Amino acid sequence: MLGTFVVLYLFLGGCGAAALFVTAVWSLLFHRTETRTFQQSRAFWDLAGKLYLASFGLLALSAFCLLLDLGSPHRFFLLFLRPTASLLSVGSFVLLAALLASGCLAAVHALGWPAPSWARKGLEALCAVLATVLMVYTGLYLAWMEAVPLWSNGALPALFALSSLSSGMAAVLLAAPFVRDWALLSGWIGGLHRAHLVVLGLEFLALVVFLALAAINPFAGPGLAQLVSPDGQAPWFFAGFVLGGIIVPFAAETLRPFTGRVAPVAASEVLCLFGGLILRFCLVLAGSHWLG
Repeated sequence: MLGTFVVLYLFLGGCGAAALFVTAVWSLLFHRTETRTFQQSRAFWDLAGKLYLASFGLLALSAFCLLLDLGSPHRFFLLFLRPTASLLSVGSFVLLAALLASGCLAAVHALGWPAPSWARKGLEALCAVLATVLMVYTGLYLAWMEAVPLWSNGALPALFALSSLSSGMAAVLLAAPFVRDWALLSGWIGGLHRAHLVVLGLEFLALVVFLALAAINPFAGPGLAQLVSPDGQAPWFFAGFVLGGIIVPFAAETLRPFTGRVAPVAASEVLCLFGGLILRFCLVLAGSHWLG
């Protein structure tokens, strides 16, 4: 029913939106801090530029995957030339707006485009709103399909939004150490680690609610069985997503204050990203299998 490019579109769009959200909110909070030093401001400006560029790249890749799934370029342009009230049309416009806004912010930081402070802050606030809509939209895209009982689940939008946010945080945390003078931002990065821990906990709760709602829905039984069956997606779902995407990163974030900066923390962020992708593949495969 849904191809590989749609799964990649949902993952890349959600991850890119979350990275954009984290960067925009971080920038808004950072520039309200009166105790920041000039060196910290310079380090953050460099980091924010790279993060906006990475967010733009992820969102552009997601749009490209959508284009490949549609098969014909003219069908892609019809989404904008002949808009409808469908979720796909709304999501496409939000994605385009997020691309334009993140691209402008990336240019302001990386290319030195002149922009007054109020304009930059306005763009960042807009990015935070658009990114939030995109993160929720990736779950609504599947939950809206009532023909697939496993997907028609009230907890799915929350699960996908939290999974996207977790992946976006992991991407930001992975990128931070590659920026000059990133250690000057260690306090902020530590706060992001703590926020990531909370998001991972909420993601696990959303997963439990999703599975509980699927279990009490008799029509979702075949899809749920495929998802948790050893002959179905269970090995990937439990090892790739539950263990690699939630439990291991949660444990790493919990132990991080006691162990300091160690390599396994970076490895856990990679697992978190991989787990987010696995979640979407497993749910799509389980739902599509039920359709035959």
